[in-house]
Formats: sequence, C-alpha cells, structure tokens
Amino acid sequence: MKKAQGLAAAILGLASLVQATAAWAQAEENWPSRRVTFIVGYASGGFADNVARVLSRRMSEQWKQPVIVQNMAGAGGNIAARSVSMAAPDGYTLLATTTSLAINDTLYRDKGFRADGLTAAAIPVEAPELLVTNPKTGIKTFADLVAKSKTGTIYLGSSGIGSGSHISAEYALRVLAKIDVKHIPFAGGNPAMLALMTGDITVMASTATAIPSIQNGELIGLAVGSKTRTPVLPNVPTYTENGLTGFTASSWTGLFAPKGTPEPVLEAINAGVNEAMKDPETLRQLNVLGVLPVPKSRKDSEKFFHDEITNWEKMVLAIGLSG
Repeated sequence: MKKAQGLAAAILGLASLVQATAAWAQAEENWPSRRVTFIVGYASGGFADNVARVLSRRMSEQWKQPVIVQNMAGAGGNIAARSVSMAAPDGYTLLATTTSLAINDTLYRDKGFRADGLTAAAIPVEAPELLVTNPKTGIKTFADLVAKSKTGTIYLGSSGIGSGSHISAEYALRVLAKIDVKHIPFAGGNPAMLALMTGDITVMASTATAIPSIQNGELIGLAVGSKTRTPVLPNVPTYTENGLTGFTASSWTGLFAPKGTPEPVLEAINAGVNEAMKDPETLRQLNVLGVLPVPKSRKDSEKFFHDEITNWEKMVLAIGLSG
C-alpha cells in the first residue's frame, strides 16, 4: 500500500513538473504578454536615460505592450543593477545601463552583486570617448597638448571620478602618453563643460555631450576613442592617429536581464532592439543624441560585455582607482 502511494505521489509530482515546464515554455513563446520595465541607474536626462526612452517608445510599438522607463539613480548605477540582478528572470524587468556596469566590476569591491548576475540581451548603441579643449588655450592638436604639458600641468575635467570618460582619458594621457595630468572631477558633464569654457581646466573628457560644441566651433576635438574617425566628427583624429596605437574607448548603452532568463526571451529582446535600429525615426532620435547604432547579436552582445570588463579593468587598475 505504501509503495503504491509513493508511486502515485511520484507520478503526481512528475505531472506537476511537466505542467509547470509546459506553462513556462508557453510563457516564453508568448513573451511579452504584459508590461516590460526598463530600470535606468541614473537620473532623467542622462545618456542611458535618453537612449532607454527612445528604445522604450519603439519597443512598445513593436511588442504591443507597455514599455516604461523607471529611474533608480545612485551609487554609480549599482543600486539599479543590484535590483535587476535580484528580479525574476522572466524578461519583464530589464536594466538599461552604460559602460559603468563593466567598469564597476573592478571599481567597486563590495557592491552587493557581480556583473555575472546579469546577462547582456542587447548592446545597440555606442558613443566614442572624446578629448576636447577650448580654442582659447592655444591648443589645436594632440601634439600641441603634449608640448604644452612639458611646460606645466594639464588640468583634465570630467563628469566625475570613475566615469568612462575620466578613466579612458586619464589612462590615455597619463599612462600611454606620459603627460602630467591632474584630474578635476565635476558633478556632471555640464559643470565640466562650463569650467572648460571659462578656462578653469585645460581639456575635458566627454562623450556625445561635446559633439554639438565641436561641430559649431566652440570647442576643438583633439582625439576620439573610436577605431576609425566617427562620421559625426570627421575632422577629429583617433587616438591611434595621435600616436596611441590601438587605444580605443567608448561609452555604450545596453539592456541586461537577470541571470537565468531563458535564452528564447533574451533572443526576442535582442531581435526587437535590432529591428528598432532599422527604423528611420529611431535612428534620427539617436543621431540627435550623438550616439551611433551598432547592433549586435545576443551572443555577440554577451561577448562584447565580458571583453569590456577586461578592457576597463586594465585601465582602472593602471590609474589606481580600484576600491
């Protein structure tokens, strides 16, 4: 009797497992069947937030479900990343973040999560790092900057300690070019830009923020961190052209899901985002933001992200920032 009861219980348990598996498979197939939330680890109006809002509008149309953007600023994006890493791995809560996710894996020792607790679904846009100066400095080229450094300290401004712009510029100047640089962090890109305009700093590390000012002649672009010159700034030479062979650095924005999210859901997110990259209006809006579309497959997005962790770790450690 006991054996029969045990067998019946086992059969019932197996049937429940089969039903649960079938239900989960159907949920994957029907994804998304309800609202999707993009959690942004920064305040409204920043790089990640702007891109997330462009994508959310297009994703709502494609997925025929509401896609909302929720800002969860703090700790350099770590609060939002930690929150998403603990969310249900079902594709309905996604992290919209930047290069900081790769940087912070080295920059912060104890942040409550690790980058491998998140999975890259899509990393569709990039903005190469820029080094800019004010024409009033008399510096017109990277060679001029190197020459000026021999007569005094170069003051480098950025949007804050640990930002991709700060790390890449200090690494390029101090480690690679051997320039005497003093970093001056500001509470955002706009205060740094003001300091450059008023002559309080010599150069500024930036991304898309500086593009309009370079285009209208208010600032001079000394170097760009892309492999080749960027179409939006064709007259700004790359770091390689300036003698720092092979050095590249860019800020990017991507969508990340909690570890364990089913691959079909990740593929659906990736396919939707890459489809958005074909939409003329979406591309126009991204162009206004100064970012470049660089759609990648799901697997290529994951590989790119892990390569970025290694790349930024090298720079963070070289300038002595690891905490």
